[in-house]
Amino acid sequence: MAPLSLLLTLLLAAGVMSTSAQESPAVCDISEIPRQSRFYQRGNAPDDQTDDDLWQVSTLSGQGIDPDILLPGLSALQQSRTRQSFILLRNGKIVYEQYFNGSYAEDSNNVASVSKSMLSALVGIAIVQGHITSVEDLLADHLPQYFEGASDPRRLELTIRDLLTMTHGLEWRENESERLLNRRNDWVREVLSLPVINKPGTVFNYSTGVSHVLSALLTEATGLSTCEFAHRYLLGPLGIEAEFWGVDPQGYFTGGHSVSFTAREIARFGLLYLNEGSWQGEQLAPGWWVAASTTPRLDIGNNYAGYGYYWWLNRISSYYMFSALGAGGQILHVIPDLEIVLVTTHGFAGNARDYAEEAESYQFIRDYLIPAIHGG
Repeated sequence: MAPLSLLLTLLLAAGVMSTSAQESPAVCDISEIPRQSRFYQRGNAPDDQTDDDLWQVSTLSGQGIDPDILLPGLSALQQSRTRQSFILLRNGKIVYEQYFNGSYAEDSNNVASVSKSMLSALVGIAIVQGHITSVEDLLADHLPQYFEGASDPRRLELTIRDLLTMTHGLEWRENESERLLNRRNDWVREVLSLPVINKPGTVFNYSTGVSHVLSALLTEATGLSTCEFAHRYLLGPLGIEAEFWGVDPQGYFTGGHSVSFTAREIARFGLLYLNEGSWQGEQLAPGWWVAASTTPRLDIGNNYAGYGYYWWLNRISSYYMFSALGAGGQILHVIPDLEIVLVTTHGFAGNARDYAEEAESYQFIRDYLIPAIHGG
């Protein structure tokens, strides 16, 4: 049987697929993206599409949340000078939505590493479509040009799982190593040429460099750019169009950073995962992949319950929660047992993770949201 990527190409050539399937959003046209030499890139723009028809709106009390208990917590959140948005969903309905400091619903934001969780979803979709066999696939099989003459045999052992769990074993220092990639011509080669200091699959070491490598792998495996693949099979069906997506010097779209969405678009992605990959009756992400991605793969300490496939896992007041977390306070929390999706974004002031904003969101959930659901 011909690979799916070849079948798609043949269908497109024959005009069998619909016009909407053939067209790619303008953001995926590299010629329209301002070329930047730095690893971290920015390019926010307002969303020109209305999405009011995609949402159901309710009141706090209508979804079992006591407003008298919750409102003091919401008032405290409004004191932030950098917060741009806050959206709370319960049972699939927006029960609270507010924008701050001159921001509006149509404004997009650099979601930073929140996009890593979206990249993880794309890997699951690629596995179901047959482009990737499993998370045990070797990187060297998909990106052989970067492994020719590898001097350290451990480098040849690198798997997709090692990238998804941040156990790649490479000598990477987050927020420092990225500077070495600025103005380099081949970011993927630079990352994969780093010294191997741990056996792959053993030690957690957070790296935006390796998530970018995963974007290159996804491109080579599917025959579509990460941006095109995402919009065709994940973002488009969710009614999402990235307002910006960075590109590296080789033409690979950035993996796990430098992508812009609105807060409502992040919320839709959270709702997709709350519903085990289903959106309006269509299974966009495999249910088994959602479960696998949000299951602890290793203990990482630092008060987290673990790390999955580009998802941070935690327990808060005995409830299991999985989160997509990005630099500067870009936050998506999902609490399945309470049917909760929470999104908050902040003005992007730098590349470092803003742990204070994360802690503030945990405190809000623990001290206000959960008590408001339980009635005090």
